[in-house]
Amino acid sequence: MRTKYADTEARRKGQLRGLVIEHHVSGWFKRNFRSNYLEPDNYRQWTKTCPHDFKLKIKGTVYRVDVSGPKKDGSFGSYHQKPHHGVDYHILAKPIGLKSWNDVDYKKGFEIIGVLEAQNFGRQIDKTRIIPFDKWLKSIKLI
Repeated sequence: MRTKYADTEARRKGQLRGLVIEHHVSGWFKRNFRSNYLEPDNYRQWTKTCPHDFKLKIKGTVYRVDVSGPKKDGSFGSYHQKPHHGVDYHILAKPIGLKSWNDVDYKKGFEIIGVLEAQNFGRQIDKTRIIPFDKWLKSIKLI
């Protein structure tokens, strides 16, 4: 996700790592739930900021979804300039076997840790608030 803040080398590297994870997760939804999948509001307008990575339309309700990878230290959570509006759910995902961002093999695939409702996504994550992925899919009536 592009932000209008923090245009530093470290931030750009973090954005690239996040794009790889986001592309994998959003691609999975696009392939498996084609009739429910909607592009983000900034689709083909990549210089425009947008807090969500894709949307899901289910029985007339549109859910805005952000894919969140781990921070440089491996933890999950927001950073101080991340927008907190325009998102309903945050899917937490990481490369399988991630030990360090200096030694990542994206070919191993990705793991979805779970999902957080927007109000539970902050700088620190309360792990008890993470919804298991399959339970979340059922709760939004996608499966």
